[in-house]
Amino acid sequence: MGMDGLERLRDPRFSWLLGLAVCLLVSLGLSFLNAGDNLSRKILDKQFDFLQQRVTHPIQNDVVIVGIDDESFSRFNEPFELWHPYLAGFLEAMRTANPGVVGIDIVLPERSYQFMLPHYEEGLVRELNALSAQTPVVLARKLDAGGRLRPMAGALLASVADVPASVTLCLDADGVFRRFDLNSCTVNAQGTSFAERIAARLGVEKPGVGIVDFSAGQKFDYIPFSHVLEWQGQADKKRLAAVFSGKVVLLGVVSARAEKIRVPVPMAVWAPMDKHVPEVLVQAQILRSMTGKGLIRELPLWGSASLALVAALLWLGRSGWIKLAIFAVFPFVIWLLSTWMLRNGIYLPLGAILLSGSFAFLTRLGFESVGQVHDRKGLRDIFGHNVNREVLSGVVSGKIDSAAGGERVRVCLLFARIKDFGRRVREADPQASVSLLNDYYSEMAIAVHQHQGTLDKFDGGDLMAFFGAPQALDCPERNALEAAQEMLLRQRAVNGRLQENGLPVVEIEVALHVGLVVVGHVGPAAHKEYTALGPEVDIVKALVGEARSAERPVVCSAEVAEAVRSAGGITELGERLVAGANLHVYGWLPPLLGRP
Repeated sequence: MGMDGLERLRDPRFSWLLGLAVCLLVSLGLSFLNAGDNLSRKILDKQFDFLQQRVTHPIQNDVVIVGIDDESFSRFNEPFELWHPYLAGFLEAMRTANPGVVGIDIVLPERSYQFMLPHYEEGLVRELNALSAQTPVVLARKLDAGGRLRPMAGALLASVADVPASVTLCLDADGVFRRFDLNSCTVNAQGTSFAERIAARLGVEKPGVGIVDFSAGQKFDYIPFSHVLEWQGQADKKRLAAVFSGKVVLLGVVSARAEKIRVPVPMAVWAPMDKHVPEVLVQAQILRSMTGKGLIRELPLWGSASLALVAALLWLGRSGWIKLAIFAVFPFVIWLLSTWMLRNGIYLPLGAILLSGSFAFLTRLGFESVGQVHDRKGLRDIFGHNVNREVLSGVVSGKIDSAAGGERVRVCLLFARIKDFGRRVREADPQASVSLLNDYYSEMAIAVHQHQGTLDKFDGGDLMAFFGAPQALDCPERNALEAAQEMLLRQRAVNGRLQENGLPVVEIEVALHVGLVVVGHVGPAAHKEYTALGPEVDIVKALVGEARSAERPVVCSAEVAEAVRSAGGITELGERLVAGANLHVYGWLPPLLGRP
């Protein structure tokens, strides 16, 4: 990157626009690359759980499950492949009950056993034919261990009008079933699923694809298979009709040996915390969705991408309590919106939206943090030698306003000058002049800083300081007067070192004046200085010339003298014309100077 590019990056407005553009591009990338899908799925599961527990979604003609449970397996001694008489009894019970549709979601015999048990399967085939003539029957085609569709005995296939339908379920990337879309894991599977066939018999011809509504209905319970056989054996037609008449009936395995599917929420009354449920329950929930409000449709990509762009606008606005509150409330508001949409059949994935908002908020926070570090470094560069550590800490932390943009403030100005410094420089060794100034300024800076003053500038033998900015003072005149006295005392220390080296001593003259000045950061971006501007500065510079004629080391204007009259040693010198202004001038000889 060239120098022009670096300069543009230093431009706050350009950096702000660049940051906004980055946040918007990231939000689009998150949306179109499906980033945050895992987060979206976890949120969706929580929403289903919330709706299932707190929002009633009644089913008008709910699915009835007849479950082959552990009790059934323990009651019948024959292998499951030879349950022909019991299955025939179930089908006979269904003929008695007259349900709307019967779905057989179990592994049916793959071959005929006529060669081994003559006439053994005739009862099952006869009852299946009889029930099919009265009620739509859909047989399930299960998968074997290799993922292939199991074969089915020809006599059973010929007994029903419909070709057996697959119970294949396509799982999401995390192994959970949420979405009904067989084309996502098979090829050209539209219309061939078990649930679709049953839905078609109920008048739902093309349910399409979408997310299964796991909030519809309550947890499933089942009618034990053995109980149905008992009711049929007792010819309890009234009970059979009351439970099954006109209903969708699914026969499936619910015992411990059943095939289990992971789902977003617990679905079984007998296992209220288990999200691994028998496959027949999942088929029943798919039917609930298809025959109820329909499968949940996902919001088009442009819709979720638009909301992600809105979330990226969290870049806007400075970080603070209000923005932090917005950031904290935003996920809750978008969650409520998404939950309401889900309740009404539209799925809004929140992952990319929440990630976009978080990225924008944290990026802006980082941007401001970097800016603050840069600003604090700049403040340290500007104020590092101008004020004492306590004031510098207050300026850098923001407790003391540094008036970066400039402000008008009342201060007490101090101007000090080394008498005849120009002549001394001409006559003295250059190294001695530089050494003198370094020693002198070090001592004078300590004097100013000890009394909360701000050093403005050094110029040869001249020193400028002011009191009352950036740190406000109760009585800046007193601070300035005490600093002037400290400077005169430290002058003695400087002179002592000069005498030790056989060099002539120095004398200083100090002027103090109060007035309104403009203070602020002045200079190029790479080298700004905190300085005071205005006519009062010219007055204090001119006022120092009155010290020599008054034979006083310190002179001041009337306002300073009035504020510190109790200090003692102040003498009125009369009215003088100073920098074009008439001033009452006072001289001061600090009492401490008379002490050894």
